[in-house]
Amino acid sequence: MALRIEESFHSGCPKHPSTRERIEAHLGRVREARPGEQAIELHFDVVRRGATSDGTLTLSLAGVSVERKASSKSCADVVAALSMMAAIAIGEETERLSSEPENAPVPADSEATKPSTEQGAETALAGPVESPVPLDFNPPSPAVVTATREQRPGRQNARQVALSFGTSVEVDGNRGALVMPQWFGQVTFPLPLDPTLRIGLARTMGAGADSPLGEATLRWTVLAIAGCANVMRTERLQLGPCLNGELGRLEATRVDPLPANKLFYFWPSLGASGRLAWKVTPALSLDLTIGVRAPLIARELYFNPDREAVVYRTPAIVPFVGAGVVVRAL
Repeated sequence: MALRIEESFHSGCPKHPSTRERIEAHLGRVREARPGEQAIELHFDVVRRGATSDGTLTLSLAGVSVERKASSKSCADVVAALSMMAAIAIGEETERLSSEPENAPVPADSEATKPSTEQGAETALAGPVESPVPLDFNPPSPAVVTATREQRPGRQNARQVALSFGTSVEVDGNRGALVMPQWFGQVTFPLPLDPTLRIGLARTMGAGADSPLGEATLRWTVLAIAGCANVMRTERLQLGPCLNGELGRLEATRVDPLPANKLFYFWPSLGASGRLAWKVTPALSLDLTIGVRAPLIARELYFNPDREAVVYRTPAIVPFVGAGVVVRAL
């Protein structure tokens, strides 16, 4: 059976192997139709809607058309599924046509069963009126598509929990520009929007604070928690919101006048941010995070007994920006 194939894919969809090569992998070699020759026409159309690739396969023969659809976060999976549907439909139609007798007996006195010149293609497609055999492009069952996807090399972990580790550096406006390195682990769950839970340990560099009565050093040590989701996803980029929280302590050390002493204060905060992730390789990605957090307890530190000599006052809102490296371990 001759074929005519048309494709319309969004950017980021794989170009190799082509849909023709994918169909040939199931059926063997297929032939491209000559101009004017009756053929099965296949139109593949894949568009991106948010983080999902939605695909439609339109199969046409002699004026009869049917559609099949597939959706996935991976365009490669959509193209593979549509190609399999096309191969199964072509195989069934070719087998049906080859099994029909070339010269089916038609009663001479039955005008209703005689195909006219204009109706020839439709009658050949549907079969005799007394026993119609419609064109039937049946999609593969869900079990067939699922099994094929699971057996593809490199996709074994697609439906599993992903465990990653990483490090980042954050600059926030808590007091001037504080630099806060962080080491973290994160888990990504195989659910819609790829929800991710990140837990890390962060500690700021020491920040000096002066007053007329002396000098102090401030330092924050926190357990940082973030829950993120992806609202936009391509083959390389992921973008989405995060909810951020901190539990830790503010450490204030008097360094002048001597003797030095150290005080600790409970430090909780809540915030929100946006995260952009760029996948450099399947196992390595770079993160950029921008957001704000709000401390839940207001602090005002000063040298006794002068309350006017304020060393630190908790801001209502703390903006921050961070960049990190994430390595997938599982």
